[in-house]
Amino acid sequence: MDLLELDWQSLAPTFTIQTDKICNHIDFWDLQPRATAAIKHWLAQDGNLLVLRGDEQFSDLQRLEHYLLQHYFADLPLPINGVHYQFQSQRDNEFPIMEMRTAQAETDNFIQRYWVKSADYLDPQHLFGQILQLTNSDKLHLVPGLVHQLNGGILIVSVAQLLAQFDVWLRLLSLLQQQQFHWHLDNILQRQPCVIPSMPLKLKLILVGNRENIAELETIQPDLYQLADYAELASYSEVATEQQQYQWAGYVQHLVNLELKKSIDLSGINRLYQLLVRESEDRQLISNAPSQLLRILQGASMTQPQANHINAEMIEAYYIQQCYQRDLLQQRSYQSVLAEQIYIATDGEEIGQINGLSVIEYPGVPYAFGEPSRISCLVQIGEGEIVDVDRKNELAGNIHSKGMMIAQSCLSNILQLPSQLPFSASLVFEQSYTEIDGDSASLAMLCVLVSALAELPLPQHVAVTGAIDQFGLVHAVGGVNEKIEGFFAICQQRGLTGKQGVIIPAVVCSQLSLNRAVIDAVQAGEFHLWIVEDATQALQILLQRDLIEMPNTEYHANNRPLNQLILQNIEQKAETKPLLSRWFSWLNSTKK
Repeated sequence: MDLLELDWQSLAPTFTIQTDKICNHIDFWDLQPRATAAIKHWLAQDGNLLVLRGDEQFSDLQRLEHYLLQHYFADLPLPINGVHYQFQSQRDNEFPIMEMRTAQAETDNFIQRYWVKSADYLDPQHLFGQILQLTNSDKLHLVPGLVHQLNGGILIVSVAQLLAQFDVWLRLLSLLQQQQFHWHLDNILQRQPCVIPSMPLKLKLILVGNRENIAELETIQPDLYQLADYAELASYSEVATEQQQYQWAGYVQHLVNLELKKSIDLSGINRLYQLLVRESEDRQLISNAPSQLLRILQGASMTQPQANHINAEMIEAYYIQQCYQRDLLQQRSYQSVLAEQIYIATDGEEIGQINGLSVIEYPGVPYAFGEPSRISCLVQIGEGEIVDVDRKNELAGNIHSKGMMIAQSCLSNILQLPSQLPFSASLVFEQSYTEIDGDSASLAMLCVLVSALAELPLPQHVAVTGAIDQFGLVHAVGGVNEKIEGFFAICQQRGLTGKQGVIIPAVVCSQLSLNRAVIDAVQAGEFHLWIVEDATQALQILLQRDLIEMPNTEYHANNRPLNQLILQNIEQKAETKPLLSRWFSWLNSTKK
């Protein structure tokens, strides 16, 4: 069987484009064809409410504001649109009057001042204006709010802020539906000496929010999408083709030129791309979020403030600095392994023990890292129960339990065992004291179960990650870069032997964007990465044997397939079971 080991060139992606062909006039909205088409349709249909899924930072709202102004209102003069309020005091024994007339001049007090405006905060007085009254006087003064200044224009609001002040949403919704603004006092104890006429007010509203916040708004406003259009700002751009790569690279250059007044070379673009692949876990889909890109680019620029351009060395320096600032918990974890407070073997062989790989995330920490976990299995004569110790003690989630059951079903299917398994087994993540979940350890659990049943030792210098189905096919897992780097870090600090490595699913090759240390070790032959498509290939790497009989292959004592060894061991243990039962019966009778 041909087993595929990855070479070092495949461990980090790069663009194959030419610097002189990159256009640096591509902005964020050139990467948003769906959203821009939706906005154009919404404006043409004269809708008054649009929900956009996107980032909610104020800078993102301002970016949408500038786009609308530039593409739809740049050459349009503001109309004299609105009203003029005038307070009239009356003689004794007569009520004062607030007069309202249609606006006629730019000096009138309640007219349109903007075509588009994004609200940085949702204070009711800022949005809806104020009614001011002098102490011990009936005289009123009306202060226009943002909605009055946008009469005939577009207001952009964050959904997160609306959820924090839901009464603001109810008032905005009423305004959209009635196209009338009704004055009311914010202070219920305040006395209003006269009636203030309601003014006609036509407003368009764009709500920008992430998926969770929009879902929450829909929960409390079930008819939201009967009232509003919906569109999405794509957080990621495709870079599968050369044209798409040129477009994204041009966008990055445009950001650097516009925001930092610098340039970026192809090495810098490639290093930025590699860092973003780690976040997206897809070489063909990378972030276009301006805030995220600018944070990295500004950080890289500050490593050499006098430089006029950004290169890969500067971005790498920023990345290393960020890792150093954040990886304290990671280093403490690795120190526990190196001091053998947590036992992880990286050499030798053991029956029924294997190194699985996990991604560790701590609440409140913006950093995840990989860590090896020792998975062990014991097999004995029993009634067919496979005990997941972590699940039984409520230290594992439902997905983990599902992975364990799939591993059991897969083995039964491959070995063609009866529904009632002729053995019992227990599997456990050793020295695991917090809840674990996910099915990425199901391949490792199958391998350790096979090792225990076949009584063949597994190499401890190889770690395994991958999810399997009932037919033994290996599927994708998340966090593969962190998992590989976590096991590599332990091996490197103990000393690389040239045998150590990691088995990963073949389908995750598009996720790979490893750090320089791992790539250098693979290039030097000191560390290895194997890709597998099914459990048979993984067991061939680990145990140097076929899982089942292969055609046109001669077998002898030293290369018997695993299924034969397992069935032989099960049969031998089944024969000893009656003898053990009689021995225990005799022992109990002698005690009496």
